[in-house]
Amino acid sequence: MPIAPPADNLLDRDPMDLMELYGRMRSLTDCAGFSGTLPAIWQCSDESQSIKKALFGYVYNCPSFNLGRVGGLLDPTRLATAAHHGKDMVIFGGSHIGAEEADGFGFIQRVSGQRVPCCGMLGRVLDEYLKVYRRATQLIKISRENNRFLIEIPYKYLFEKSRDNSARMVLKLADLVAGDALREGTQGKIYPLNPAVIGGREALVATVTDQPQPFGSLLTKELFSFRKKLDPESHEPKTMLEVSVFDFLPEIVSSPFPHRRLGNINTWRQFHRIASFITDAFDGSDKNVFVIAGLTIDHSIRHNRVVPQFGFWMEQGRALEARYYGPAEVTELLDAQQVYTPPVTFLEYAGL
Repeated sequence: MPIAPPADNLLDRDPMDLMELYGRMRSLTDCAGFSGTLPAIWQCSDESQSIKKALFGYVYNCPSFNLGRVGGLLDPTRLATAAHHGKDMVIFGGSHIGAEEADGFGFIQRVSGQRVPCCGMLGRVLDEYLKVYRRATQLIKISRENNRFLIEIPYKYLFEKSRDNSARMVLKLADLVAGDALREGTQGKIYPLNPAVIGGREALVATVTDQPQPFGSLLTKELFSFRKKLDPESHEPKTMLEVSVFDFLPEIVSSPFPHRRLGNINTWRQFHRIASFITDAFDGSDKNVFVIAGLTIDHSIRHNRVVPQFGFWMEQGRALEARYYGPAEVTELLDAQQVYTPPVTFLEYAGL
């Protein structure tokens, strides 16, 4: 069982405008005595993320260093190079999604006029698994007979298949059914449903009759897993992202907002990657490092807001004393800071 990421009710907090977030980060690092500070950022290569990088450099009066790849993947090897470009470091990053949510995806309108899922890379990873899950919720049936619930499971979920390059669902039959099959159904076998599946969810089955109907949202993350042949050594971004979040895909696809949940989990995974790299690579140096990770909400290709979710603070290279901040703690930390205002305009910062 993989370690569980924070729940969405902890991560889906109020977003901040970029200049407010960066201003609070600048106030904190100034008060903490940061000097020669290099801003660095990991984010998707999407054009909607470019304004974040520019404004981050503006607030810190130094162009920001790129630590990221498409899909909001962190490239930790770039951190070692970035460390030579500044005395101290302030780092910001995470995934992004479109603010307009529909059918489980976040959408944005491109300059071409197209309305498309955003982040597109997260959307491409999600799409295959979400289709497999949603198909299963419709093909698996539930009915009521003699005051007990029955479940009809199609043969495609009962027969073992060889692994290939497409995602497939594996049901956890021991948790779904209560005993041997009772009889054949139209597409598979009919079993008595495990009463634990219904526990606490009686409202969902109040209308179930002797006529089979789709299992729907009763198919929760605990009742299935996915299988797919993936190369953990691949350097192709989509595969790297898929490998990183694979263990969490059942809870992602069964979430009411799967695209956002994927973005939250990817941000959580990449944050702990960079925190681990910092504590391993910089222990013993005198470098100050402050990291904020969060989910960017794209209202347009030009306008973003950020939900801060995680923080990391290491002072003077003392890795064993580094502080970690969860969603509530990082919000409290940032709210306690003043909003720094750059002394020059953006054009002056750009040398114009």
